[in-house]
Amino acid sequence: SSAGSGRGVDRRARRRPARPVLAAMWWLVAAAGLYVFRGKIAERLGPMLGGMSPQKISFNGHAVALFAAAVYILPIEFLGLGAVKRAAWLLCMWTTIGEAMLTIKANSGAPPLPENMSFGTVRQMMSGGMGPELQGWLQKAMLSTSFHFLFFALIFVTAYPSLLPALVLGRRSLWTVGTHCAKNPADGGRLWAMFAPRWEQLKAKEAEVLHYSAVAEILIAFWLTISLLLPTRQIFACFLYWNYLKTRYAVPRSRALHEKAWRQIGGRGEPLLKMAPFLQKPIDMAKGWFQPQYQAR
Repeated sequence: SSAGSGRGVDRRARRRPARPVLAAMWWLVAAAGLYVFRGKIAERLGPMLGGMSPQKISFNGHAVALFAAAVYILPIEFLGLGAVKRAAWLLCMWTTIGEAMLTIKANSGAPPLPENMSFGTVRQMMSGGMGPELQGWLQKAMLSTSFHFLFFALIFVTAYPSLLPALVLGRRSLWTVGTHCAKNPADGGRLWAMFAPRWEQLKAKEAEVLHYSAVAEILIAFWLTISLLLPTRQIFACFLYWNYLKTRYAVPRSRALHEKAWRQIGGRGEPLLKMAPFLQKPIDMAKGWFQPQYQAR
């Protein structure tokens, strides 16, 4: 009986998805690899990117991310193209990461890191041992939207693929591509000429589109929290994503959008609170967690 029980545990363990904490370590390995081989990467990419302006590099990056997000959103898995869908997810995330890093470097410069990086140095920096130059750079970079979405894409690059993150990144890339092509129609070619009327309609509803994009960002946090009760729970991604939302709420550039989105979600949740008043306590605790950071600014 105990042997049968052991075999049952083994089978359940084999069926259980890989822990997200272990999977999330891969993006740390990838980031370290990018840093270590930055010279070789720059040597290979330099000839291709050297003649492009930062705006053109950003446009091309967002165009690739938009295409990848569109491919992922389509239900192509029903055509037996699940592998293509997964590849599109990774392409969207990694393109967003690359574009955000290049944009941050163009706007804020490279981070003033120590010459000889080691795991000991990284540990010291993470425990609060950053120098004043790096602290100043980080405070400046954190105000940019590119920094936020670099954080966003790094969270989801190894997470289970899902629709809402792809929609959020696709919307952002569409806005960047559309804004660029409206000023430089030749860069969009025939495809832009066909899409331009639709873009004008979307642009006229920009405030509404941005609002629902902020709502989607918040709903992702609730989904990650609810999914902690499921076998596909992503503990590390959930923890990081709530910190991402806290940053979005704190930074003046995105604070107004997120305040409005939270008010709408709060209004929709009022009937639930009347039926389940015990939920008010964790909600008040969540509000307190968000509050101090943006009041200090």
